[in-house]
Amino acid sequence: MVHLTLRSVEECIMTAYNQYLKGKDGTITCPTIDNGKVTIQTVIRSSQFDCGFAGNQMNKADKANLKQWCASNPGGGWAFGFRDTDANHPDNINVTLINKTNLMFNFHVYLY
Repeated sequence: MVHLTLRSVEECIMTAYNQYLKGKDGTITCPTIDNGKVTIQTVIRSSQFDCGFAGNQMNKADKANLKQWCASNPGGGWAFGFRDTDANHPDNINVTLINKTNLMFNFHVYLY
């Protein structure tokens, strides 16, 4: 597994978000500053735009900072939601956005 910096995770989320706004799924690449090119998988399932970066993880210590970043991004009057770890999801979080388009944005982030 590749360990991504918080900044790389934020860059990947925004790259996926821009793809979400286009309403097109598929594999995209995010040129991150800290980790180089990161491959992001996106798929439209029913009313969800599911996305993530298989094989990549973020440090659990960065969760609070990512949650804080979500509160002011993507901007323009919108803020990402944040689903923290819980008993059913001990090693992953989700960054979400509802009602911006007809699809729910749902970015999966696995943790180490």
